[in-house]
Amino acid sequence: MTQRSETRELLRSVECSANKKLRHPDVVAALLETARSGSQTELLLDAAFLAKFVTKSYGIMKRIGVDGEGYDKLSAESESNLAKVSSLLRSLNDRLPDDVRRKHDELFFAMTQESLAQFLALLEDLTALKNWTLDGGRLSDAETGL
Repeated sequence: MTQRSETRELLRSVECSANKKLRHPDVVAALLETARSGSQTELLLDAAFLAKFVTKSYGIMKRIGVDGEGYDKLSAESESNLAKVSSLLRSLNDRLPDDVRRKHDELFFAMTQESLAQFLALLEDLTALKNWTLDGGRLSDAETGL
């Protein structure tokens, strides 16, 4: 899938803001291009918001441990939000060309430990994207003038 130069520049800006390389920049780019072309940047922003919640929740859960106060409630909320973000990303993924969609289905949405690990890495990338937008970055063509 072809990436516009504006998308590549946006991803470089996200990486600079996060002070780290994205693990799945091509996937984030494909989702962004698809969201832009279908006027669904809000859907991608919603997914990024939920991704941030899930990644932060997992960090807290890891820190406090299974016996920590509030773990069960946080775990339940995280599971619910994980399902929501998965649904949002699948709806964007379904708009991608068949070969790319199948590759993403296998990499992120298969019911395996490896796909869950890759999915969580993608959520970390989307968290970086969300943080970038909180710092003033814009995704949509209308917002950026692209």
